[in-house]
Amino acid sequence: MPARRPRPRGASGGPQGHWDDHDTVIIQLDGANRWRIYGTTRPYPLYRDIEDPGEAPTEPVADLVLHPGDVLYVPRGVWHAVSADQGVRSLHVTCGLQTHTATDLMTWVSEQLLTHEDWRRDLPLLAAPDVQADAVDGMRKRLAELLDAPTLLARYRAAMDGQAVGRMVPTLPYIDGVPADGGLRVRLTTARAVLDVGEDVVTLSAAGSTFEFAPAAEAVLRPLVEGGTVDLATLADVAGLDVEDIAGLVQELVAGQAATVGSLL
Repeated sequence: MPARRPRPRGASGGPQGHWDDHDTVIIQLDGANRWRIYGTTRPYPLYRDIEDPGEAPTEPVADLVLHPGDVLYVPRGVWHAVSADQGVRSLHVTCGLQTHTATDLMTWVSEQLLTHEDWRRDLPLLAAPDVQADAVDGMRKRLAELLDAPTLLARYRAAMDGQAVGRMVPTLPYIDGVPADGGLRVRLTTARAVLDVGEDVVTLSAAGSTFEFAPAAEAVLRPLVEGGTVDLATLADVAGLDVEDIAGLVQELVAGQAATVGSLL
């Protein structure tokens, strides 16, 4: 049965509104907004699902009016309807929270298994039953070996953090390179970078790219990964390097859209 999404994200579902495939946090900034919450008809629905969630409940479980400063959390799959019917203007911000499911994990796991030849080999679809059984058994063992690893979820989390898209921030006017200016400030474009320190190499995964540096770069990268905005002179001082060396390292991050520089950051 082909995977399908019963309703487009945010589409109207009648008087009961719609449900979203991600958690949302709503912050009312100005005026007032009415929110009617109807509950869920399918727990944890997905963007691409195989079952229709059914019709929305007809009676709300909550009927709320949000005023400035109010915050509302709506889990995914919960039917809700919104209306600005309070006779005043209304302005709110909606923050979508994309979670991770076992399906996401298994997609990543399947990619890790590509390091094994038996997971890249053609399936023996026309072979004898015993040959097919042996092939499936081999795949099962490889999969079980990976799933049994106690660090599996931690590795998955780190991989997803390293792939988090950076904020598109221009580094102007330094389009031709980062100058060796000690007063120039730098910060990463994503708050979900991952720093892995090995014996001979320091690896930074950020904004979907992986960067490898010499061990001395750890002192430069650490404050950036921790969310700091630091000038090149300070980074040079803590790492015991020249500002020119720091500028070269930062230029690699800027080229990979993992960092931005400026004098007013």
